Amino acid sequence: MAISLTESLQIGISDILMRKVRSLVTVLGIVLGVMCIMVVLAIISGMNESTMEWMTQRGGLNKIEIQQNWNYDFRQGGTATLSLSELNILRGQIPEAKAINPSVSLYSAALQYRGFTYSGEVIGALPDMQIVEDWRPTRGRFFGEIDLRENSNVIVLGSSVARDLFKGQDPIGRQIQVNDHIMEVIGIMDTKFWENPGGGAWGGNHLEYMNRQAFIPLSTMMNKLSAGSEISSIQITAASPEEALSLQQKVNMLLLRIKNGRAVFRVDSAQQMMMQMEQNSQIFSMIFIMIGMISLTVGGIVIMNIMLASIKERTREIGVRLAVGARRVDIFVQFLVQTILITVLGGIFGIILGFSILDLVSGYLEMKLLAEPKMIVISLLISAGVGLVFGIVPAVKASKLDPVVALRED
Repeated sequence: MAISLTESLQIGISDILMRKVRSLVTVLGIVLGVMCIMVVLAIISGMNESTMEWMTQRGGLNKIEIQQNWNYDFRQGGTATLSLSELNILRGQIPEAKAINPSVSLYSAALQYRGFTYSGEVIGALPDMQIVEDWRPTRGRFFGEIDLRENSNVIVLGSSVARDLFKGQDPIGRQIQVNDHIMEVIGIMDTKFWENPGGGAWGGNHLEYMNRQAFIPLSTMMNKLSAGSEISSIQITAASPEEALSLQQKVNMLLLRIKNGRAVFRVDSAQQMMMQMEQNSQIFSMIFIMIGMISLTVGGIVIMNIMLASIKERTREIGVRLAVGARRVDIFVQFLVQTILITVLGGIFGIILGFSILDLVSGYLEMKLLAEPKMIVISLLISAGVGLVFGIVPAVKASKLDPVVALRED
């Protein structure tokens, strides 16, 4: 008398319901292991999405940044700045770049209007900044090439600067004093916003520092406000994320040539950073999943021992089934299915518990957690795999019982 898979499932469910407390203790390790895996996957997914959102807000994966190399020993000579002539050499060698924006910053500049003073950062930039940062004025305009050629005294304000300095008045066309220079306001930048899950300053807006900046033509900055200064920061936009990596290498070689082999600059690309982050995420995922697997392994060992004890309790039942025609493979499948059923139920409870505590973990860690459908599939496959691995020994032992000996069991 063969035992169907459906009948094996029914027998397994009946045994679980008959021994509720034992079944609960049996699946506890599986529940905790699956819950840990769920939370870890949610943390990794949340970190990846937050990083991607941040990079998108800052110009996307096409962006390349040139900054001072803090690992370079400047006692060997060289400075991490570029003159306008060196900048023009660099620009001429990278025609494939979609945009390039060198910048010079004046920190703690005093912006004054009718008795009100705003202390903030004023940045000298090129019109390409709009492309590099993917950021444009919501009112008025940004300065253009003619403003650069004429060293125009024009300024574009961040939204927070305009709000705090003009107190609700329309800033466009008005004149303000920046240190000792009179500037005409020609535009207001769109408000940058990216929610920082950890909260903190500025109401949780992690990009508020950009709203507190003001921008003037690079030529005006270098010839008037900060005469004699040189360029220490450059942002470049490649045509695509794939081309960003090759352009990054080319820019690095050009800078080494310009600076006579001195690595005074560090060239980073958002695409490279994303690839590195994905590699780190995979490493972290494997480490934490292995920790979760330890709990699952312990749970699997517990299940195997309990199933072996269950065989002892059900020896006579197994003997009866073998005596009336059940095949040994039927007994094997019956006990294997029951073990997998227990671990899958533990996996389901672990998934439910994992989802229920995500908000709690997110609040405690002050970071974004992201639950994805693939997490459910992975958790169920892992829990079923544990049942399959640790259910083989009890299933084999049950299938090898001698029906004559088994029937004599009390």
